[in-house]
Amino acid sequence: MLRVAVGALGLAGCSARSTKPTATPTPSRSTPSSSVPQRDFTKPGEASKVVNELIDAAGTINAIKVEISVYDASLSIVTGMTAKTWAWRKGKIEMVDSDTQFVGQKIFDPRDFDLSDLAGMFARAAKLAKSDSGQQLQIVEYADRTVYMTVTTNPESLTVFFRQNGTLVSQVDLTTLAGLQEAYNDVVGSKKLVNALGILPNQGGMYVDVAVLDTIVRTVRQPRLPVRTATRREATTLAPFDPALVKPAVIASSLAEITAKSANQTPAPGWSLVVDTRDKTPEPRMYFTVGGTQTVMTLDGVDVTPH
Repeated sequence: MLRVAVGALGLAGCSARSTKPTATPTPSRSTPSSSVPQRDFTKPGEASKVVNELIDAAGTINAIKVEISVYDASLSIVTGMTAKTWAWRKGKIEMVDSDTQFVGQKIFDPRDFDLSDLAGMFARAAKLAKSDSGQQLQIVEYADRTVYMTVTTNPESLTVFFRQNGTLVSQVDLTTLAGLQEAYNDVVGSKKLVNALGILPNQGGMYVDVAVLDTIVRTVRQPRLPVRTATRREATTLAPFDPALVKPAVIASSLAEITAKSANQTPAPGWSLVVDTRDKTPEPRMYFTVGGTQTVMTLDGVDVTPH
């Protein structure tokens, strides 16, 4: 049974597989005291600059967490098996006490993450979360040895994810071509062969299954979260196929066609899709279930449902 965590990023220092951002109190956008040097890390180049300064102070790029708010920044690194944290606080960089621990989470080079438009990231996150209160960006492992950037608020609202290059992990709608295409790109990635590709009922996400010996590795992209993988012990008789044969545009048009025939304005709740080779055809087929009725289509969108 697939187990997909739906938690967000976090507590990187407390668990190697934690999924909720650290609930660290973050400063508001109120101007800090004029008695100390002021830096606004949302200004162009400032976030990247302070990260480099923190790296210089720490003497290593072996990071497990970065935290940046408007006026504060910190870097947690690993030396040996010990986590230490350096931070910009009140006009200087110094080592600070932290509850961050190294428990095997992904180590990364913070310079690989695009912080050139922190202000833009905060603005996009505020629009989605409907809050800009105490915004903080974190770079930390989300799951499956994959590191993302997130923006959270204090008080906590919606966690918004960003990729390494600074682009938004969108909240995908799998009834639209744009949503299907982004989810498809995320779950397929560089895979050349899969045993199944599908969409879970009730917009539960798009997935691909890959058989590895007597296990199935499922990669899922849920509507509001980055991809995750889960492994279950199960054999399969489904032949593998090239996922490039499956076109999101054909999925979208086929769903629209099925929906039009059922006289519904939108896809019925609980609709799902599985693409596989269960019928031993030369190419896999698309098996839609909409409104409790199954429709079988070729990868070109031709209805071949048995009657």
